[in-house]
Amino acid sequence: MNKVVNLYKPQGPSSFKMVQSVKNIIGAKKAGHIGTLDPMAEGVLPICIGKSTRIIQFLSSLPKVYTAEMVLGTSTDSQDATGKVTATGGNPDKITEAEIRAVFKEFTGRLNQIPPMFSAKKKQGIPLYKLARSGITIERKPVPIHIYSMEFLEKEGNRVRFVVQCSAGTYIRTICYDIGQKLGCEAHMGHLVRNQVGNFDQKESLTLEKLEAAVADGSLSDKLIPVEKALNFLPEIRIKESFVNSIANGIAPSKSSLETIPSRFQPGMNLRVSRIDSHLLAIAEPVVDQDAYARLSPGDVAFKLKRVLI
Repeated sequence: MNKVVNLYKPQGPSSFKMVQSVKNIIGAKKAGHIGTLDPMAEGVLPICIGKSTRIIQFLSSLPKVYTAEMVLGTSTDSQDATGKVTATGGNPDKITEAEIRAVFKEFTGRLNQIPPMFSAKKKQGIPLYKLARSGITIERKPVPIHIYSMEFLEKEGNRVRFVVQCSAGTYIRTICYDIGQKLGCEAHMGHLVRNQVGNFDQKESLTLEKLEAAVADGSLSDKLIPVEKALNFLPEIRIKESFVNSIANGIAPSKSSLETIPSRFQPGMNLRVSRIDSHLLAIAEPVVDQDAYARLSPGDVAFKLKRVLI
């Protein structure tokens, strides 16, 4: 079983525990999750099963969509509702919807975000949250993130609900705290739901209970996502049938072995390498862009293999 589970994680268990539960239900020896959800958060947690774990690195950078609740008036050491209150301040009742919407606009676009101390990021091999639990705070370097959109939903008392679409690696609890500071008010994240990871949507997600039911009634395979579909957001190059075995042996495709290529590409991109029938073979990266490709000789290599998947 080498597919992907579009799993819905409830509040409470860790992402690691959810992976173990899926392995036990399916009977898989190997599995790994795409992106991490804190125990207090719920929502979409894609889990790769078996050999599909080889594509995790190509899915980890997918954009995310969250529905979040920001609590105004108090800040915590973890920047969410699980932490200890460290500060109170501001007047949440006087903050208007218009003011919140204006700050949301300021936070939309490319930003630099300082990761919270209560995070899995490491300093000399030690997770920051372990240092934080010991009362140690260290300086963290800002990390570039991208907030694609922020949508105000409602304000009820000191609680604000909103939807945010963002790049991978964005800490929503830090966004809540930073927005509060901009509004002149302490703030932390009260609740978080991850609605989407790339094309993995909450509407099509499976709970552990639904996964167990699918195993019981024999419909499991139909409920899981093939690797080809999980990676269909990547541009595709197709290989001539005579070169398929070479790909399997890790030999990079020459220009003459290519059946079709994307209209535009450049070094740094990830592309699917497929047979003519779209069966996935590998992931590759362009060596040159499309303009330089036109000047290559038939025997020149245009794409280097990053991961063979057959």
